Amino acid sequence: MKKLILLTTSLCLITVLSFAQEDAKAPADYGISAGFSPFGFSVSFARNISAKTSIYVTAGGFPTSEAPFSPSIDGLGDYTLESGSSWMGFFVNHRPFEDSDWFRINTGLGIGNIENTITDASGEVYTANYKENPVAYLGVGFGQRAVEGLTFGVDVGMLFGAGPVITGPDAAKVAAIGDSPFFGNILPNFQLSIGYGF
Repeated sequence: MKKLILLTTSLCLITVLSFAQEDAKAPADYGISAGFSPFGFSVSFARNISAKTSIYVTAGGFPTSEAPFSPSIDGLGDYTLESGSSWMGFFVNHRPFEDSDWFRINTGLGIGNIENTITDASGEVYTANYKENPVAYLGVGFGQRAVEGLTFGVDVGMLFGAGPVITGPDAAKVAAIGDSPFFGNILPNFQLSIGYGF
């Protein structure tokens, strides 16, 4: 956990420092980037329509594996969580302020799925799977300017959907999982990215 916090802090520091660069860079028509978020690793291709607006096509996910943490769910007790995802998204990034092109508004649509398997201490298995498509995304971003060369970015936003389909043998536990904000119909997103404009 300490390594993850150190890595996150380092990437944020690099990103903040990149925002502070005042040197003029040539505008880029295209960009590629790699990102990391709670929904896995991703790769993006960007077409910069102008210095203000970019269109991104992104694909990402992660193989099913035990989650690094298990949030508390009332009435469920100790449990293990396995998660996996695969998704693709189409996003529009707009930079509304000419003098602050490091600030972006990010909106788009995603398609794919997130699958969660929850096993409680007694061995009962529950699933909480997000399969509704498409889902909407709205957030803000910092960095990932539409310029040539190396770029860094931080994105914070929300995914809006219908929520997961939850199954399992105990109706009370199914309801408890559904009441948990961790398995809600609005999911928070935090992403760190590094890219290259050309």
